[in-house]
This record gives sequence, C-alpha cells and structure tokens, in this order.
Amino acid sequence: MIEITEAMLVDFIDGKLSAEQMDAVEHWYEESEHNRQQLEQLYAVVKLYDMKQAVKDVDVHKSLAQFKERVAKRERKSRKAGIVRTMLRYAALLLLCMAVGGPVLYYAHSMRGEVCEICAGDLEDKTIVLPDRSTVVLKENTTICFNSNFSKSREVKLDGEALFDVVKMNGVPFVVKAKGAEIVVKGTKFNFKAYSDCSNIEAVLIQGAVDFATNSHNVALKPNQKLVYNKGSRRVNIVEVDAELEVFGQRYFDTEPLGAVVNTLEQVYNCRISFTDARMENIKFSGTIDRSNALDHTLKIVTLSTGTSFRRDGDAIIIDK
Repeated sequence: MIEITEAMLVDFIDGKLSAEQMDAVEHWYEESEHNRQQLEQLYAVVKLYDMKQAVKDVDVHKSLAQFKERVAKRERKSRKAGIVRTMLRYAALLLLCMAVGGPVLYYAHSMRGEVCEICAGDLEDKTIVLPDRSTVVLKENTTICFNSNFSKSREVKLDGEALFDVVKMNGVPFVVKAKGAEIVVKGTKFNFKAYSDCSNIEAVLIQGAVDFATNSHNVALKPNQKLVYNKGSRRVNIVEVDAELEVFGQRYFDTEPLGAVVNTLEQVYNCRISFTDARMENIKFSGTIDRSNALDHTLKIVTLSTGTSFRRDGDAIIIDK
C-alpha cells in the first residue's frame, strides 16, 4: 500500500507521479471529506507560491487559459475528473485576486510545518482567507498567527483587532486566542479587539454564536451584543448594540420602522429620544446612518426622510410632525 505524504501530494499537483501513484492519490482523495480539503487547500498554496514568483508581470487571462489546458490534459488521463475540476476553481479564484489587485491574501497551510504570521501595518487593513475559507479582516497594527495543521485544529492567535467571518465545519470549532482570553466559534461573524498592550478586550457579535472564555469566565454572546473584558479587574460587561454600526461605522436601514431607528440612535449617541405621537414610530425609514456624523446631522437626515421634525428639551430630543 502506498503511503500518501504531503510531498507526494505536491508532486501530484505538479504532475510528477507515476500512474500507480496517481491512482493511489485519487483513491485517497475520495476516502474522506478531510482528504479532499487537504488536497484542495494544498493545491491553493502551491499555486499561490508559483504565481508570486512573477506576480508583477503575470498575464492573468493567458495564465488561466494555459492552466485550463494543463488541467484538460490531466483530466483526460485521470479516472477521477472531479479532482481536477475542483482544483481548477481554486486556481481561477487565485488568478482573479491577482487580476483585481485587491488586498486579499490567500493562505493555505504551510508545506514545511511552519507557523504562518500575517501583519497589518499602520493605517492599513488587510484581508486574508484562511485554509478553511474563513475570511479575516485585520485592522491596523494587528498580527494573526496559525499553525501548519490548521485544517485539523482551527486555532489562531490574535494581537490587535480583526473582523472574522468563520465557515462552519462540523466537529471542528474555530478558536481565536488572545492574551488572557479566547473565543470559541462554530460558524459566525464577529469582531474581536485584543491588543496585548491594552487593558480591555472587546468582542462584538454580528451573527451566529460565540463563547468568550477566560480563566474566570465563560460567557455566551448573542447577536448585537458587545462584550468588554477588563484584564486588570477581570470584570465582564455586556451591552446591547447595533453590531453593524459598532463594527463598520455605518448601517443601511431598508424601510424599517422609525421606532427601531430611534432605538439605534439612542444606543450610538447615548441620548434619549421620544415621540409626541406613538404612531410616528411606525413610519418607515430608508437610508444610511453613519456614526461618524454628529447627532444633529443624523437627525436631520432621518426627519427629512420621514416628514417629521425634531427639537431639544434640555437633554431630551423630541420628534414631532
């Protein structure tokens, strides 16, 4: 029986195996979902490495056409055409990223057992796609690390702030570790802020479910909740927020009741807003709220769009016809 090693898989990708070895890899590929993911992820990193050698001069369309031809030749020789068709999708995705020139980096697991470390510098956000296809947006001055066995143990270490959109994998949780705390995920979207030199750790859940854990706490977060953990006092505080506004700074309301919009404004601006007529709460509002704008500016946008007006009475804000 032929042992399937990572080196053999690399040779398979490069078309360097004998017919007997090719057949063994094809049978191995079909044995389990884990095997399929391992080969497909390895394929992505091998092709990315090859492409990086000439990334500045690459002719994307020509490269993709040449690759399709190579795959077609291999497909005609292979009894398991599904393998090469799946890998073709990875190549097309990588080439597309190079074509658009966007700040998206694809990392499959290291072929040499290394720890992969990715950093975003000053005034720079960096988007990466992990081997399991989860995406991470690193905010400025943020570092993320993960090991070469990522597909078996989905664990990353974070120093800084990042937005995670995690792919669900049955039986394989996704863990984000920071100094003094960790978040355990099964498939969700959340923002995690954990700079090693800051006293607070913050997590905002956009959708799904996560468990926040320290030596003294284990807390389940719900969507639209923000958790703040103080490393010194070890105290946890959870508040209700509009997660999209909290994380992205903006939120688009699509024909939503004015009452719901006002609740969001009260959370964002820490103010009190009331209606002179409760029926106004059902007026529909469509538009974008930007938390960087002053409250009065935002209120003008909302009231003009809904045919209402606002006035101040001390610290209170009153919406009227």
